[in-house]
Amino acid sequence: MEPQYASVKAILYGPYLLAGHISGGDWDDLKIEADDADWILPIPASYNSQLVSFFQDFEKSTFVLANSNQSFAMQKLPESGTDFALKATFRLVLKESSSKFSTLADANDRSVMLEPFDLPGMNVVHQGADKPLLIEDSSKGKPSSVFVVVPGLDGRNETISFESQSDKGCYVYSGLSSSAGVKLSCKSDSDSSFNQATSFVAREGLSQYHPISFVAKGVSRKFLLQPLLSFRDEHYTVYFNIQD
Repeated sequence: MEPQYASVKAILYGPYLLAGHISGGDWDDLKIEADDADWILPIPASYNSQLVSFFQDFEKSTFVLANSNQSFAMQKLPESGTDFALKATFRLVLKESSSKFSTLADANDRSVMLEPFDLPGMNVVHQGADKPLLIEDSSKGKPSSVFVVVPGLDGRNETISFESQSDKGCYVYSGLSSSAGVKLSCKSDSDSSFNQATSFVAREGLSQYHPISFVAKGVSRKFLLQPLLSFRDEHYTVYFNIQD
């Protein structure tokens, strides 16, 4: 074998070939150092109860909050088994890791972080008022990654709003537009359109973890690995640059 190809490896779990969810990047982005005992860890089945998608109705359609090229936007409902469904699914991570979380109701009035489904170890963060939301490594532990789940500002029983823990009175805000991008916006009065644009219906995530799912620690990011046979129309790789 040519030396430059010695690190090109696939990952098998019993009879299953594991594939990693990816969306672009180069060979260096797929580098994994497998000398640590915990370089690959199983995802607990209980994590499926923490997967959520967030919906709003406007312009006579239903939209969902989605990661769009490392920023966020409201997008039309995607088909299941697509990259768009992955990017419209988030894991609600309670800041108090010891707290119980078995249903969405357990997150009410709690401090949470939003982890994109296909980007384990990353968090949604804000940059301050009127600036777009971004994605950053959770290991940075920034206060801007923590939001408090509060009753929807629109007053409906079925909605929630996300208030920034570091910037009180500021909320995740869609602008009721699919083109404006999602940002943090601060409440100045009882504007009904503001209340509607900061209120989301939370439902079971559009994507779910396969019973055989793992997180692999890459050098530059973590990867969600699932059996190749479970993929439908998502981008993936079965080869990684694995350094022993």
